[in-house]
Amino acid sequence: MLFRSMWTVNIVGPSTPGPAPWWPGNSYVNWVGIDGYYRVPSARFATVFGTAIVDVRELTSDPILISETAAEPSDDQSAKIADLFAGVHTYGLLGFAWFDANDLSISTPGKVQYWRLSSPAALAAFRQNAKAWMKPLANAGAGNLHPLSGSSSP
Repeated sequence: MLFRSMWTVNIVGPSTPGPAPWWPGNSYVNWVGIDGYYRVPSARFATVFGTAIVDVRELTSDPILISETAAEPSDDQSAKIADLFAGVHTYGLLGFAWFDANDLSISTPGKVQYWRLSSPAALAAFRQNAKAWMKPLANAGAGNLHPLSGSSSP
């Protein structure tokens, strides 16, 4: 059996250092995960994940998965969902895992942070983008090609 190991880092920000000091090395990692959230109205894929992706690419060419993400329910949650799918496509990443739960806020102690896809518009945006993402996989047949690269999934 082939063992797969995903090493996961947080996004890089003003108070969060890059991942290089904690890199275990290619002999221990098959995939890299990046956790990050659309926490502010101005957030875009490149501003949330771009620096971390560049930093990870300096360490390895292993596939990257956005391993935990979400956008706060708001009037622009649908746009952020579309931006997330587009960013994953643009950067050639494996995909993402949506954090679909309510949790205590990191930035505001005692506040509940809502991450669920709760509005009809957000659900529709997610369905539409997921359907478009999966279409190349359905057309690939038994080869199970990755929709972006045309190569076999790792």
